[in-house]
Amino acid sequence: MGEKVSENAPDASVYVSLGNRMHIVDGLGSYIGFHKDRYFQDAQGQTLTARSQKKFKRLKMIYSTRIRIGRNEAKYRALRTLNHVSKLLMLNEQVRDRTAYLYKKISSESSEKINNNILLIAVCLLMAVREFKDGAPITLDEIANTFEKCGHRVNVRAIVREALRLKSLTGVAPEIRRPDDYVPRVLSMLMNSDKVLKKVIARGWEPKKYENALRDKIFEVLEMIPASKRGGRNPFIFTVSAAYASDRLVADEHGKRSVLTQKLTSEATEVAEYSIRDHFGMMKKVIASASLA
Repeated sequence: MGEKVSENAPDASVYVSLGNRMHIVDGLGSYIGFHKDRYFQDAQGQTLTARSQKKFKRLKMIYSTRIRIGRNEAKYRALRTLNHVSKLLMLNEQVRDRTAYLYKKISSESSEKINNNILLIAVCLLMAVREFKDGAPITLDEIANTFEKCGHRVNVRAIVREALRLKSLTGVAPEIRRPDDYVPRVLSMLMNSDKVLKKVIARGWEPKKYENALRDKIFEVLEMIPASKRGGRNPFIFTVSAAYASDRLVADEHGKRSVLTQKLTSEATEVAEYSIRDHFGMMKKVIASASLA
């Protein structure tokens, strides 16, 4: 997280008509004053008379959200949920706007009626974060859990099922996430752990030098292991395990003791120890055979 958006990241800038914004349902035309304004001034900044204040307050109340959104209430609620979820996941505006664009495009072009707008926008969010690769390293589990926190019955199985249904209807589907996309996030989680940082210093490393050495080694380890060996393993857990394996290799190369343990890695990244142990068992054999070759 915190990495600059790469040059090949998708462009989420979409031009829309005046009075209409991508991530919310707007009405046509302008607001009367600011969105929640209850005190009105004229074009010169002069305060309106009491009679005019009353008049414009009534007009503003008539031009309420329910009247402006008309028959788009389901779309309005879906986009409002997207805004809430985006804040909880700390996604940037480009990812949010790309999600909103995909949602509006699919809902308008779909030949079938959309029965669950919340589920559809969850799939669109998954598609958007996959498009942005390491610019938005959010997992499918995190998307499902965040929607559930917002009070919606959205789970991983339902998102996957809806994504497959959309693929058959529109030909659009989320891209497959690669372990490389999670490297910046895993490094950030490790280096922001106080326990890890203390051990890095205790082992005689400068934190930045250790981080750079670990990053290079993670990419090297991921390149050693072909996709056929990874099978259907979770790419985020796979990257965490690669970081654990890379720490041991970096320590050997520099004549130092390793920093990470399975428990410490698990605590920093919130990945179960047994998952790291299982993945590392497979990696160890591949790395050993690659070194001998």
